[in-house]
Amino acid sequence: MRSLLCVPIAMLLATSTAHAVPDTRAGTEHVALRDVAEQRDATRAVHTARPFSVLGLTWDGAAPDDVEVRVRTGERWSAWTHLDPADSGRGTEPLWTGRTDTAEVRARRGAADVTDELRLVAIAPDPSPAPAPREGRGGGPAVVTRAEWGADEHLMTWPPQRTTTKAITVHHTAGTNDYACAQSAELVRGIFQYHAVELKWGDIGYHALVDKCGTVFEGRAGQPWDAADAGRGDVIGGHVAGFNRNTFGVAMMGNFDQVAPTPETVRAVARIAGWKLGQVGVPPDGRTTLTAEGAPRSKFPAGARVPLPTIFGHRDVSNTACPGQHGYEQLDAIRAAARQPAP
Repeated sequence: MRSLLCVPIAMLLATSTAHAVPDTRAGTEHVALRDVAEQRDATRAVHTARPFSVLGLTWDGAAPDDVEVRVRTGERWSAWTHLDPADSGRGTEPLWTGRTDTAEVRARRGAADVTDELRLVAIAPDPSPAPAPREGRGGGPAVVTRAEWGADEHLMTWPPQRTTTKAITVHHTAGTNDYACAQSAELVRGIFQYHAVELKWGDIGYHALVDKCGTVFEGRAGQPWDAADAGRGDVIGGHVAGFNRNTFGVAMMGNFDQVAPTPETVRAVARIAGWKLGQVGVPPDGRTTLTAEGAPRSKFPAGARVPLPTIFGHRDVSNTACPGQHGYEQLDAIRAAARQPAP
């Protein structure tokens, strides 16, 4: 299921290609699509100087109504994938592509082709797998720490601020489900690079990320994962603009518009939610009221008092399809499982 912001795309008019100039920062290349093809073309095709596995599209000014991308592996093209804008309004959500060096992009605002307003960001994270997650302490979930998945802490420029969790926000990372669990750490590194540097958030937006095998990756820096540290309070995330304060963001790694998250993912999200809400005495099947702070893609104006479940989906407060229709349909199962004590 696509976001309500999606509009039909015109038929491909023409394709042109260009080679990107490498940007040496963290294996990232940037391509201004206005330099790739004439403005009348509906599609821009890019061959990067080196392979990448994560991409995003960024822009200045107004967001397009619709952005689509596909990549080529060998002689085979992927299906066109719609990319939702990130809450910041500066770019799309990142997309896991697998190893490739060729992408095609098309974007529209209303009936107009605006592909030349975009920049393609091609990221080549370290492909090394992460070690198995360490056992949680104090009833917390087993988690792959930032040090273990290889966060480049030089990129972390966001000063942690403290808050008290009142609710869990469930996301999906969108893009594709076509990754192996051994590649999950590579995907997390790519998301970190894209959020922290390309979207200028200063860190990864989510507090935790969960892959299709149920492995939990530590997200936002400064978040207490051990019961002994819980008294410090949680850190404010960057996952749901307008409602980052008092919420803990968990992202299911994959796209759940058309398929459901795996049982392993659902169980891991429920365990995180139950553990985190249990620390502050909030029932996982309860209700709370949050105050909107205002944001470009928020459904609510600044100052609005918004009643919400204590475990809710990103789409409940933002103009997005996240966490996908099939991901959203799992929220009741997550709430029910989160009520149960961890085994």
